[in-house]
Amino acid sequence: MNRSLTTFLFILFALNAGKAHAQWEHLLHKTYPQRYKDLGKIYTRLIDNRDSTSVFREIASMKEWAKARHDRDLELESDLLKAYYLTTWHRNQTHRIAAMLNELVAKTAEQDIKQLNARSLKVLGDYYWSDGRNYELAFETFIQMESILNELSTDEFPDKSYALSNIAHAYYNFSDYKKALSLFGQILTLKFNPDMYAGHNSALVMTAVIYRKLGKLDSSDHYFRRVLRKESPGNYKTWAAIAQGGLGENAYLRGNYAESMPLLQANIDEAILQKDYGLAAQSLITQADIHLKNNAFDNAGQLVNTARHYLDVTHPERYRHFQDLYTILVKLSAARGNPKLAEAYLDSAMFAKDSMNRKYNEKLMLRAHQKMELQKLRGKMEKAESDQKLKITERNLSLILVLLIAGVAIYVYRTQRKRHQQAQLLKELKIRQKEQELENATLQLSEFARNISEKSKQIEALESKQGPDAEALMQLRESTILTQEDWDYFKKLFGKAHGDYLHRLREKFPDLTQAEIRFIALAKLGLGYQEMSVTLGISSHAVRTTKYRLLKKIDVPDDQSLEEVMMQI
Repeated sequence: MNRSLTTFLFILFALNAGKAHAQWEHLLHKTYPQRYKDLGKIYTRLIDNRDSTSVFREIASMKEWAKARHDRDLELESDLLKAYYLTTWHRNQTHRIAAMLNELVAKTAEQDIKQLNARSLKVLGDYYWSDGRNYELAFETFIQMESILNELSTDEFPDKSYALSNIAHAYYNFSDYKKALSLFGQILTLKFNPDMYAGHNSALVMTAVIYRKLGKLDSSDHYFRRVLRKESPGNYKTWAAIAQGGLGENAYLRGNYAESMPLLQANIDEAILQKDYGLAAQSLITQADIHLKNNAFDNAGQLVNTARHYLDVTHPERYRHFQDLYTILVKLSAARGNPKLAEAYLDSAMFAKDSMNRKYNEKLMLRAHQKMELQKLRGKMEKAESDQKLKITERNLSLILVLLIAGVAIYVYRTQRKRHQQAQLLKELKIRQKEQELENATLQLSEFARNISEKSKQIEALESKQGPDAEALMQLRESTILTQEDWDYFKKLFGKAHGDYLHRLREKFPDLTQAEIRFIALAKLGLGYQEMSVTLGISSHAVRTTKYRLLKKIDVPDDQSLEEVMMQI
């Protein structure tokens, strides 16, 4: 390479490096309220970049630059930015992400950087919630975050309303409306930040929604109308449409259909414009029911078909609307004199109504609260014990030299004993955690088997009917067939519940096919031929053929069954 080209590339690199550093200069040694807007721009720009190599290179450069200038906050900010990027584009790196965020939470707590501590907890809680699906750990994290937020004002933490809203939505999703209302109410009392208008509007809307669920429609109307009074600037048209849709739902519940229809339509029009098809479908379903009540069956059919189309493009959010959708289809089919189709839709509506998840999640939330209370109690006990030891040490210091030596010996002994006790306690906690994981995995496998059994019975019932609805039967069959992703998740649960059973199986019988291994796993859950065929998407005859091949392949003795051989592995 000639000298002039080398010089040109060096100058180009220096200019680019200078530009990169220039974008950080205005962040240096600033408080979080002074830098949060510019940080938001950097976050948005880097998160939009799918090239993780270039992103990590820039984040590393930012960290080194901040470190060289002794800006500890900005240095830790780069760690949070990297972790957040991983949760967006590399969310399957569970252990790495959790370790990074937990370490960052510990560092920011130790150095009393409350804003960064709260934001690290938020990212960690969100990751546990959406990607790790560990609701218990998510609630533990949110509870810690809430305690930090209570120490910060909006002047110190401008995005406090968003953080509180995040926690409130978590409680809302578990039907803890009292706690959710408390948090949304707290948001509405915060000093208003015009940059965070969505947090205020979201709190108003969610408060209105909760009051509707509690049957307090007048209170619900009050909060929807507060949105329409433009308490908060920003994208008013969108929020106004949401509030109008909410008022329309309330009017519908009161039986004021003429008042309800235009309000719902305003929400539908804006939702379609914003491509929020789930929200549009919800209002369309309500309009369809109004037309049904007015015997306008064709109009109802058109609206429910449009809603169904919108729900097809809102995966996975659409499932929460299916119960209402199928209920309308039941009424419409019955009104049109098609009882068989109505019966099929009724089965679908009943299937969509699943209360087990809510009960299970409430149990997880309760355990999270109990665990946090236990940790607080232990912290108080340890502090009391430490204070008592300090008093004993101070008193012993006033004694003669001989007693001082004895006191030191006692202190060392107690310290070692305490460490041993803590080690034992940690070991017991790990054992309890493993036992809980085993229990949860076993419960979920049992629930899996129960669901497959119920779906199998539903399929048999539909097939036994004269002239079964082919479309409904096909949809039900498709819903039972496990995808590769479902099988991967199933194998994880199976491994937790049955240890390395599948590994031992492959070691003893290395020639087994994937289909045969799946047969054995499902058989160990107690599923029959019909239930296996439903799960695997094959015929019962194919299942029996698989078992016959297995019997020949592993040479089962005459005095034993296949199940007995499998149990001995």
